[in-house]
Amino acid sequence: MGSVYSYLLLYISLILLLFSASSNGYTDLEVLLKLKSSMIGPKGSGLEDWEFSFSPSAHCRFSGVQCDENFRVVALNVSYAPLFGTLPPEIGLLDKLVNLTIAAVNLTGKIPVEMGNLTSLRIFNISNNVFKGLFPGGILTGMTQLEILDAYNNNFTGPLPIEVVKLENLKHLSFGGNYFTGEIPEEYSEIQSLEYLGLNGIGLTGKSPAFLARLKNLKEMYIGYYNAYDGGVPPEFGTLSQLQVLDMANCNLTGEIPASLSNLKHLNTLFLQLNRLTGRIPSELSGLISLMSLDLSINELKGEIPESFSALQNITLIHLFRNHLEGPIPSFVGDFPHLEVLQVWGNNFTRELPENLGRNGKLLMLDVTSNHFTGMIPRDLCKGGRLETLILMDNFFFGPLPEELGNCKSLKKIRIMKNMLHGTIPAGIFNLPLVSIIELNDNFFSGELPSRMSGASLGQLKVSNNWFTGKIPAAIGNLSSLQVLSLEMNKFSGEIPEEIFNIKLLSKINISANNIIGEIPPSISRCTSLTSVDFSQNNLSGEFPKGIDQLKDLSILNMSRNQLTGEIPGEIRYMISLTTLDLSYNNFYGKIPTGGQFLVFNDSSFVGNPGLCPLRHVTNCPSLANKDKGSGHGNGSSFSASKLIITIIMLITALLFIISTFYIIRKKRLQKSRSWKLTAFQRLDFKAEDVLECLKEENIIGKGGAGIVYRGSMLDGLDVAIKRLVGRGTGRSDHGFSAEIQTLGRIRHRNIVRLLGYVSNKDTNLLLYEYMPNGSLGEMLHGSKEYAYTLKVDEKSDVYSFGVVLLELIAGRKPVGEFGDGVDIVRWVRKTASELPQPSDPAVVLAIVDPRLSEYPLTGVIHLFKVAMMCVEDESPARPTMREVVHMLTNPPHSAPPKPSHLLDAF
Repeated sequence: MGSVYSYLLLYISLILLLFSASSNGYTDLEVLLKLKSSMIGPKGSGLEDWEFSFSPSAHCRFSGVQCDENFRVVALNVSYAPLFGTLPPEIGLLDKLVNLTIAAVNLTGKIPVEMGNLTSLRIFNISNNVFKGLFPGGILTGMTQLEILDAYNNNFTGPLPIEVVKLENLKHLSFGGNYFTGEIPEEYSEIQSLEYLGLNGIGLTGKSPAFLARLKNLKEMYIGYYNAYDGGVPPEFGTLSQLQVLDMANCNLTGEIPASLSNLKHLNTLFLQLNRLTGRIPSELSGLISLMSLDLSINELKGEIPESFSALQNITLIHLFRNHLEGPIPSFVGDFPHLEVLQVWGNNFTRELPENLGRNGKLLMLDVTSNHFTGMIPRDLCKGGRLETLILMDNFFFGPLPEELGNCKSLKKIRIMKNMLHGTIPAGIFNLPLVSIIELNDNFFSGELPSRMSGASLGQLKVSNNWFTGKIPAAIGNLSSLQVLSLEMNKFSGEIPEEIFNIKLLSKINISANNIIGEIPPSISRCTSLTSVDFSQNNLSGEFPKGIDQLKDLSILNMSRNQLTGEIPGEIRYMISLTTLDLSYNNFYGKIPTGGQFLVFNDSSFVGNPGLCPLRHVTNCPSLANKDKGSGHGNGSSFSASKLIITIIMLITALLFIISTFYIIRKKRLQKSRSWKLTAFQRLDFKAEDVLECLKEENIIGKGGAGIVYRGSMLDGLDVAIKRLVGRGTGRSDHGFSAEIQTLGRIRHRNIVRLLGYVSNKDTNLLLYEYMPNGSLGEMLHGSKEYAYTLKVDEKSDVYSFGVVLLELIAGRKPVGEFGDGVDIVRWVRKTASELPQPSDPAVVLAIVDPRLSEYPLTGVIHLFKVAMMCVEDESPARPTMREVVHMLTNPPHSAPPKPSHLLDAF
């Protein structure tokens, strides 16, 4: 009887435990299931094993869940799961939680105030989500045990919460990557337990926070990036004896670097880049005996590298680029035993590089571009077989390339152009397995290129403006990843190898100003990825290559100053991407075709061909007259008229046949593509049919090259923007569309409109975006309103696209659609510049500028224009990085403005 009673008591206890595990009657299992339903991701993915069970301990086996001996949840970590939902107020019922980590799961909405009940928390991590609104500082009041508070990279706004000051056990505080405003509260200096402080990338203002020097236990401090302080690096920071990382990059610092930082004996990282620091590099910094990473780049520092820096024996990274430094690179730099990265480009350094540079076997990256270095390239740069990036361009190096570089299989990028190097190129350079860029142009290299090439990763090969001789190697055709081939201004001879045009990715080829003979290989028509071809200034002969109209993406074609002959094919009129054509100074004859793309070209494209009829003057054309005389019949006119009628009839018949065939095929395709499918990237309470109902003329809110955009109002009240893409749908031949869209659906960025999902059948794709009532960037740029005049740029962007935006601002024009078929704003600006009698930056600006900018300084607009043109360089390595762009925009030149001083005066 006692045994039965004991079992009954145990059973009742378990029942009570199951139904009374939390303070208000909800079990932890029920709370977790409520969390799942609120946070669940697209298609029900994420937290799949969180399922109901009658077992009192089942929830303790859920992924990311840990329990104590009473089956209460004490840890919840569901980071990196694809959720996208919201955090429900029931989270506050898990009042035994010690560790709450819900990072990088794309949760949105606000933080529920009920989280204030989680008084046992020690770890609170909600980083890398999309939480918004004010951070509810009140929830922290009862979290007296909290040690880690990480809210990095969300969308919180308002002032920094002052309540964190009461957290006496707090060691890690990260509010970076949000939109807080105002100053760092001075009260933060009272959190004496703090070891990690992250307030970077927020947009804070106020005086440079010297009061943070009171945090004597601080080990890592990140307070830069888009913050803007008044003042410099506080000398008081030299008292932070435990500090290991000091990151104050890009926060408007001025003045000199304080020598007091030399007291930081544990400091391993000092980042002060992208500021306005002046003066010399303090020699006292040699006291930073633990220093590993030093970045002082993009400032206004001057003087030489201190000799005392020989004491920095732990250094691995040195960034000093874009300053006004001078003198030699001290020889002891080559002796640093752990040095991996040395970037000193954009200074005034002189003399030779240390001969022993690289002998430590650790060197990964060397960039000394745009200095005044001379001497020979050190032989041991790749001694350890680790060197990946070698950039020495725009200096005065002479002598040959070290033979050892031909064996450096770790190399990925070689840029050594614009020097005085000579001799032959080590053959191994062209057979390195990882190298993607080889730029050796503008030197004095000679000899022949090797007959064996096998660089499978090589995307750009530039050896122009040297003294190379011999034939162009057919082995170039083995470079399967090649996109840019630049061989111009050498002494190459022989014919163009047809193997080159077997490279499927080749987009740009330039072999101009050589001694090339023979015909242009017919295989060029198979290289459909070509966008730019320059064969000018050679001795090419033969006729125009057949099938050239297959190059649908070709925008530049230059065959001038050769000995080409024959008629110009009329098919060129259908090459709508072709904006630049130069066939001048050859032996072409006959009539220049008209219509289509020939409307874009002017007479200069065809001059110097004596047998060629002028573009707009076909009378008195010798070649046509000779052709007519050769017929020898008096009824030639009648015969020609009859032939014309027959031709017209045949064309009409063929056209009708094509139209009917197309209609039949189209009808069959439509019959096969009636099935629509909705793919959602988050919970959507509507169907594909609801989306299709919105595709009406009155709902159109925009049109562009990619398709038509409709506004759609769903039954649940949600407004969406529906972009109907032109072109192929998501059938079997979608060329990776589905995979790419799936990736886009997982992207979360504060400045990118969220892709909610897409509706598709075999012919059409309808992309579903959040509807943005304030319009698009294009409307902001080209509408009636202060946008060009504000130029507020505070996020990373694609550099080329950003350059296009700058050109839009300067010219007041849209990027496409205003310049003719196949011409965008970049090509229009370049074409305008090329047609000026005396091209210069001021002349180009005055030719393209928006009149609404007439009251603004000419120098400022010219500076903006120069930055824009750097951003839209054809080849990505030639473009600046985004942080360099930001620096150039925020640090305009201080030279005296030219006359006229304002655009209005120039007009």
